[in-house]
Amino acid sequence: MKNVKTVLGIILLLLVVTACSRDSASSDTTMKIVARATYDNTGAGKVSPTGEVINSTVVLTSFKINIREIEFKFAESDDNDDNDDDNGGNDGDDDNDGFYDGDDEVELRGPWELDLLNQTALVTTVTIPNGTYEEVEFKLNRSNVSTSPMFNRTVEIRGTIDGTPFVFWHSFEEDFEIDYEDNAQNLVVSNNSFDLILNIDLNLLMSQVDLSSAVDGDGDGVIEIGPNDTDGNNSLANSINDRIEDCTDMDDDND
Repeated sequence: MKNVKTVLGIILLLLVVTACSRDSASSDTTMKIVARATYDNTGAGKVSPTGEVINSTVVLTSFKINIREIEFKFAESDDNDDNDDDNGGNDGDDDNDGFYDGDDEVELRGPWELDLLNQTALVTTVTIPNGTYEEVEFKLNRSNVSTSPMFNRTVEIRGTIDGTPFVFWHSFEEDFEIDYEDNAQNLVVSNNSFDLILNIDLNLLMSQVDLSSAVDGDGDGVIEIGPNDTDGNNSLANSINDRIEDCTDMDDDND
């Protein structure tokens, strides 16, 4: 009987140790997700890849985007899921195997409508499992809020071109797979509270697309640049849209 009690005691101790290990490994991190867009309105223009100075008469007054979802994708495991990223739970464990790996992701649902020109805006605050994340995916889609000025638009830029008001918009649906400038760097979350920053470099965007070709085709006093505008700037709108993701990267303010 004494031997049976001893064996039972050992089993109970092992169960307690295992539970404690899982609890300590299942810690989460609180993170602020913020976004910003930078642009220099000095009127000096931007230097294009060909060395030409363009957009010297362009002034931006607002830059708005609509984010529908945000996804954190876990990095692939090198040892069949049995790694230090095991949080011992199923919050974000999409394949329900008890481990966090490349088959899993953490998904946040918006929408978040943001005006980012030369300012930092809080997107959301989230608590996510500790681990190594391969990428963060921002899903941009058109606003479905009928009372919003952004209704049916995904992105909108307003300003002036040589003193004439202009508005660019697009209604695309696209997943921005955002990484650090150093593509080899992963996002490591380990009990450290910090801000994750979505950067959109409008200076880079305006060095790649020349808005001086935009026209006020219908003569109403506003230059409209959109996929179906009536001013004749559809091709320019698609060019701007094609380059926005290339001007976007990720950073963090890690404490």
